[in-house]
Amino acid sequence: MKLVCLEGKDKDQVWELTFTKTIIGRDSSCDIVVDDSELSRIHAEIVHEGNAFIFYEKDSMNGSFINGYQVTRQILIPGDQIRIGNTKIQVLEDDLTKNINWQETDSIITSKVTLNQLSDQIEEATSSLAIAQKIPKTSIRKKSFMEKIVKNLKTVYEVGNAINSISTLDKLLNQVAETLLDVFPEVQRVCILLKEKGEDFDPKFIKNRADVPSRLFQISRSVINKSVEEKVSILAKDAFHDNRFSSSKSIIATKLRSFMCAPLVNKGIVLGLIYLDNCDKPDCFDNDDLELLSALANQSAIALENSRLYEDIQKAYHEAILALMNTVEAKDPYTRGHSQRISRYALGIAQEMELKEEECKEIKIAAELHDIGKIGIRERIIDKESTLSQTEFHSMQEHVLIGENIVKPIEYLSFILPMVRGHHEKYDGSGYPDSLKADEIPLGARILAVADAFDAMTTQRPYNKPLTFKKALKKCESLKGKQFDSDAVDALAHYITHNINSKTDETFKG
Repeated sequence: MKLVCLEGKDKDQVWELTFTKTIIGRDSSCDIVVDDSELSRIHAEIVHEGNAFIFYEKDSMNGSFINGYQVTRQILIPGDQIRIGNTKIQVLEDDLTKNINWQETDSIITSKVTLNQLSDQIEEATSSLAIAQKIPKTSIRKKSFMEKIVKNLKTVYEVGNAINSISTLDKLLNQVAETLLDVFPEVQRVCILLKEKGEDFDPKFIKNRADVPSRLFQISRSVINKSVEEKVSILAKDAFHDNRFSSSKSIIATKLRSFMCAPLVNKGIVLGLIYLDNCDKPDCFDNDDLELLSALANQSAIALENSRLYEDIQKAYHEAILALMNTVEAKDPYTRGHSQRISRYALGIAQEMELKEEECKEIKIAAELHDIGKIGIRERIIDKESTLSQTEFHSMQEHVLIGENIVKPIEYLSFILPMVRGHHEKYDGSGYPDSLKADEIPLGARILAVADAFDAMTTQRPYNKPLTFKKALKKCESLKGKQFDSDAVDALAHYITHNINSKTDETFKG
């Protein structure tokens, strides 16, 4: 089991629960140190007992909350959200398959619909609704039915617009799950299974409604297989009390009251499956719900395929550019690993400055590629150990413009152009290539400038001996408001002192 920080200064930090007892708090002695002034020094602990992870409140000042409720002790289940101070942490299971209890049952299906059933009804209803509204003798029941179909059409349209604009898989699955919980108020839990390699469908995303206790999903493998093989959406109503299944031991053990599932099909290929359930309330779904779920699954399947294609393209572009960066760094043994270190520092600065997740990601990518233009600089200039002549220095300065021109044709990387061009600008306006001052310099470029200089100070170069981290931070401090943005320097100092182990890193000594 592991924890991931969703909100707070440690956002995106992941902690593995590998100890029998894991202490959480502000104090540096804690196993999980959380940078949050609202936490107590020793705030809570998680104890691993048998197969369970148990959260214990340690009489903290501001208390601890799990899934919105204040707690002093609670067994943790994957999906639980812990709120301590201004920090939100989610409990994750390394292997989501452990959250699924597959049931080998006879068919417990009470209803099923084809994937295009709602689409056909929508087409019929929209063509006749206007006529029905004008005819007084049209039954209220028929009008109500058609109005419901049109309402469902609006829901499908709105959901499609929302999810088709999402490009990353994790965000897409989260949005789909949240949408389903919103559209179907009786749904307690959502599980999205995807087909990766082979024939198996593995759980890739699980979401519980906040007020519903976390527990294992009890899923009938035979129902899933039927849904996939026949490409139909399936509904089971009150399986626990249905007389047809009263003798089924697996149904009795499952205590399943209501569930729906729908395959994710795009261009005739099954990509995965959506499973929704309610273990407490009977007869909470009907055929209209099933038809709407089927339509939403169609929309989700299209968005899923688009997301996968987008991520494949992103990965290909990124890998190609990183290969070029390896070529650049191979020309200069002194800067080998420079881009990876800059990426680490720049991301740390961005997170300390509490920038949005997307901005942090963009700055990280820009840091990886900021020196791509050096591929166009002669090796004798890059390798020169003595001071560069004025002509050579001007040639070296050209690397920011060369880098900009290399990246410019790649639309996917357009966001890094101002950072690649501007990472040698100085806060007082004495930098290059545009002599920008202060806030005229893009924030990302200001962050890269600090990270770039810090790495140059602390690594062996032809023109200098490396400084310790402490001395390099002091030098950066002395250049605040001159060469560097003050906020970026402060963020770097906080990141370095809280994320580098001073007991084991020699750069802190002296």
